[in-house]
Amino acid sequence: MIFIMLAASLLPAGNPTYRLEYQICGSVVSRLLLFIPLHVYYEASAAIDLTALPQPNGATCFIYKGIPRPAYILRTLGFSGKSLALLTASEEGDGNNFVDKILMQWRNQAPEFAGRVKTVKKFPHRLIITGPEAFAFERDSHGYYKNFTVGLEPRYRYHPAKTGFYFKVFPTLVELLKLLNHRFTPPQAAAPFSPFPAEWTGDMLDFSDNLNRVAALLEKAVESLVTVKQKNPFRLNFRVSDSTAEWIEICGQSFPDVPLWKGIMIKEVFHRVRLRLADRMLLSDEFWMGIRNSKGQGGFGRLQLKMIDSGENMLAARTYR
Repeated sequence: MIFIMLAASLLPAGNPTYRLEYQICGSVVSRLLLFIPLHVYYEASAAIDLTALPQPNGATCFIYKGIPRPAYILRTLGFSGKSLALLTASEEGDGNNFVDKILMQWRNQAPEFAGRVKTVKKFPHRLIITGPEAFAFERDSHGYYKNFTVGLEPRYRYHPAKTGFYFKVFPTLVELLKLLNHRFTPPQAAAPFSPFPAEWTGDMLDFSDNLNRVAALLEKAVESLVTVKQKNPFRLNFRVSDSTAEWIEICGQSFPDVPLWKGIMIKEVFHRVRLRLADRMLLSDEFWMGIRNSKGQGGFGRLQLKMIDSGENMLAARTYR
C-alpha cells in the first residue's frame, strides 16, 4: 500500500476524482425513571476527495486529495438538551461561516431540539496529517474495501487543551466503508454484465460487529454501556434499477425490522451501486441504514462514494427516507 501511495506522484494527471462522504443523525425524546426528561440529538458528517489509481489486478487504490468542506459533530449535552456542542475540523482551523450555516440548518430541521438550547459551545479544530498518508484505501475487483490508512486527525485549536469529546470522524469513515463488503451481483454474473435476472438475493448480513465499532467511535461511553446484537441476519434483495448503453445501476434493499437493542431495530437498508459496463469501473457506491424503535425515534446513517467532475463542489446525495 505504501509503495502505491509513493507511486501516485509519478502518474500522469487525469486520474478520476471521487468524493467519499457520510452523515449519521439520531435523536431521542423520552423520560428516565418516568420523571427525568430526556432530549438527545447527535449528528456527525465528514467528506474527503480522493484520487483513484487503477491497479493491474483490477483493484482501485483511493488516495487522499483534499477536504471539500469541514467535518463536524453536532450534539446536545446532558439529559435535558439545553446545551449544544459543535465540533468542526478544517484544513485552516477556523470555518466560522460553515459553523453559522450548520447551526442555521439544524435550527430549521430540528426545531424541537433547537428550541430548548440555551448555550452553544463551539470547538474549532485544525486537520493535521499524522502518518505517511492522510487517508487511503483499496477497493478490490469484487467491490470489497480493505487496506485502510488513516492519518488525518482533528486537533483542537487550543492544543494541548482538550475538549473532552470524541472527534473520530475519519476512523468512522473506515468502519462505514466496511458495511459495503458484501456481494451485490448475482452469483453467476460475469463480464459483460447483461443479461441479469429480474431479481436476486445477496449474502446473509449481520452488522452487529460493524455497528458496535461505529458506536464506540462516536461516543466513548457507548463502548462500556451498550452492545448491540442483531437478533437474526437478513439479506438484501437486488435488482437492476437503471441502465444505459454505458452504465448499469444495481439497487439492493431490505426492510428487516431486526431488533438490535432494547426496542431499537434496523428498519431499512439500501445499497445502490453504479458501474461502467465496459470495464466495471465504479461510478458510485451508496449505502443507507435506518435504525429506529416502534415510536419512530432513532436515526439513520448514509455513506456515498461517487466519481465527481473536477469543477464540482458538492454532491447531491440521494436520500432514501
